[in-house]
Amino acid sequence: MNQLTFDNSERYCVFQCADRWYGIPALAVRSIVPVPNITPAPYSDPILEGVVHLQNEFLPVVNLRALTEIQYDTVAETSEQQLAVLLGPQGAWGLIIDRADSLASLEVALSEISNHQDRWAKTVFGSASYRNNILQILDADALYQYAESLIGGFWQGNSTPMMTLSR
Repeated sequence: MNQLTFDNSERYCVFQCADRWYGIPALAVRSIVPVPNITPAPYSDPILEGVVHLQNEFLPVVNLRALTEIQYDTVAETSEQQLAVLLGPQGAWGLIIDRADSLASLEVALSEISNHQDRWAKTVFGSASYRNNILQILDADALYQYAESLIGGFWQGNSTPMMTLSR
């Protein structure tokens, strides 16, 4: 059984992707901007949208819908999506989301990972409720590592040179 504790000390960036709601610690989010032009990465896993040039730096961009296997026909057009610029272990990177909602103080129920085989579960460190929605609270570093492992596995499986999200 998962052990739960409560943490009222942090603010979270609350956002939506299809009909799912997420939160990420506000200190891990540098900015939320409209999705700029993305240069695709050839021969890459679909979760890696490509690279953007934003504020004088090049950022790898991961698509949250592809990462969580959400189908595109479930919500509005992709032209309305936004780019969350996150701070990760290798520097800034981008995460395409459908819509940022707010910056909120949340009462987060933290949980221990019960299924060590499920790599997605390692990215979720808790849950919270927000405006009658249940949020998955994401760990930005674990999310980055999860995306990097999927992309690396894709390139290894396709016999192309090993690449990472690192800049």
